[in-house]
Amino acid sequence: MRSFSQVVVLLALFVPAFAQETNPQKVVSAYAILNTSVDTKDAKEGQQLTFRIVADLVVKGVLVLPRDSTVYGRISEVHAKSKDQLQSALAIVIDKAKRPDGIEVPLQAIIAAVAAPKENSLPSDPTYGMLHSNEPKMSGSGAGAASRTGDLAPSSRADASAAVATAGLKGPMEHGFLLNESSAGAIGYEGLALSWGLAAPPPFTIFVSKNKGIKLNAGTQVLLRMAPPRLPQ
Repeated sequence: MRSFSQVVVLLALFVPAFAQETNPQKVVSAYAILNTSVDTKDAKEGQQLTFRIVADLVVKGVLVLPRDSTVYGRISEVHAKSKDQLQSALAIVIDKAKRPDGIEVPLQAIIAAVAAPKENSLPSDPTYGMLHSNEPKMSGSGAGAASRTGDLAPSSRADASAAVATAGLKGPMEHGFLLNESSAGAIGYEGLALSWGLAAPPPFTIFVSKNKGIKLNAGTQVLLRMAPPRLPQ
């Protein structure tokens, strides 16, 4: 099992090459809700997570992921803050979706942004709203960006806000959904930051916090970015 520090080193080595080789136009977005809570206090490597798609995803005129499709992910690494581990960390791999009609669709996706459920969301607090942007941004370089992502080196991250094309959302978004196409990072989760492993399949998302632990509540809103999925032949 790799340590979280080893994961960061791997990102530092591979992300720049990925950025050079990947066409940002070949990225699509989907919106989802986390079905069950996940907490680093009791989370296990290999534990399955599920998300519910909240708006139809259409790719090149084909309805690939209808609303209410289930996206499946798994925890690939989990670390609680300790004397030897300065940050809590949670790594998630997204690998497939199942449509309401039972068809399974392979995915290569990352979580570009999350927003806490409404009842737990800090943006609903007027003081928080005055002090913070409702849509925190994360860039791929610069010292300031490092301070917003758990003090990781800038080269250990990739920009999750790549240009999006070849897909569209069909039907109304669920009421109260905070995330949009330009969202990045964590909304309503104090001290939580995201980084991504994109060098080789499967891509993964790392949640990092200097707090004692990380908990994503059931109902957390999720912005997924992925290679355009295809229906099985």
